[in-house]
Amino acid sequence: MVTIRYKELSSGKFSAYLDIYSNTGEGKGKRNYEFLKIYVDKDYSDSGTRISEADKDKLKIIKALRNKREDELNFSEHGYKQRAKINYNLQDYFDQCLSKKFNYKLECLIIHLKKYFPKRDVLVQDVDEDLLSNFQGYLLNQVSRNTTNAYMSVFRQHFNKLVVKGVIQASPFSSFKIIEEEDSERTTLTIEEVRTLANFIPKKGNSQIRQAFLFSCFTGLRFSDVKKLVYSEIQNDQITFRPAKTTKKIVIVPLIEDAKLIIEKLPKHPINKKVFWDLPSSQVVNVYLKFWALEAGIKKNLHFHAARHTFATIGLTFGMDIYTMKELLGHSKIEMTQVYAKIVDQKKKLEMSKFPSLANEKDTL
Repeated sequence: MVTIRYKELSSGKFSAYLDIYSNTGEGKGKRNYEFLKIYVDKDYSDSGTRISEADKDKLKIIKALRNKREDELNFSEHGYKQRAKINYNLQDYFDQCLSKKFNYKLECLIIHLKKYFPKRDVLVQDVDEDLLSNFQGYLLNQVSRNTTNAYMSVFRQHFNKLVVKGVIQASPFSSFKIIEEEDSERTTLTIEEVRTLANFIPKKGNSQIRQAFLFSCFTGLRFSDVKKLVYSEIQNDQITFRPAKTTKKIVIVPLIEDAKLIIEKLPKHPINKKVFWDLPSSQVVNVYLKFWALEAGIKKNLHFHAARHTFATIGLTFGMDIYTMKELLGHSKIEMTQVYAKIVDQKKKLEMSKFPSLANEKDTL
């Protein structure tokens, strides 16, 4: 019999461990304890205890370990032998996960794993805290801190499933700390700045870059979705498409007059069915946008994704419902959209600070 128990620590956390009682025969039993090195916020011995959000994944691992030990105990008590350990290739496992369900971040993680281990087959049994720490350090030199957090979180999510499946006994993520996200300022434009850019045509450059950016300001589409947009996805004054980032989701965006006008003015390619058929890479686009903003007198770090941020903040500023905005942006969780609501609230506070004082003396009012 295997029971999950919790020991309270001086820090206030609880250390999970397994109370393993085995029958040795002749009415005698033997008790062993296995500390899992997994720490949770509460003692969950009582099934009615409410599980905190931070502990949900940990409890899944704890229960999976408990079930695995119970199976092992039953096998040994009935004279069966355990099957040999499987040499599970980490990259093959992630490739299998990606083939079952597309995940943009997982795809990027796999690319970086192959770059970091170009000539080495990494087995899941090889993954420990040192490997995770070194790989996280590599990511920090390749991508931003927040992107590193996103990739390592996807690593943890899929790796911990191996514990549930019984492929491995424990996950190093139970004690390894993923680098925390940092608050980053999102570049957004006001409606007046969008008008300024719309009225300013640069002397040089690809005109479709300017048109695509403004189109994103009016629709909220990501660069990847603007670049692959085809005319067949535009019907009855709305766009119906599957985002490149989450291909199983269908997003519908009604077109406002400004967006429709951009499409009408775009020259059609005789063969290519794409709306914006002449867009270069995102890197080239972002360089162009910075020069465009500079020439137009917009003193902001302009990049293409700023158009999506702008669509969200302008929409919420002018009273659009946050749940409607969530659907238009194709967000899976409302928390993702609430980031823009916070930006709008901060701008309101900033504007209120500009309100002129009505009294020179405190006692006047």
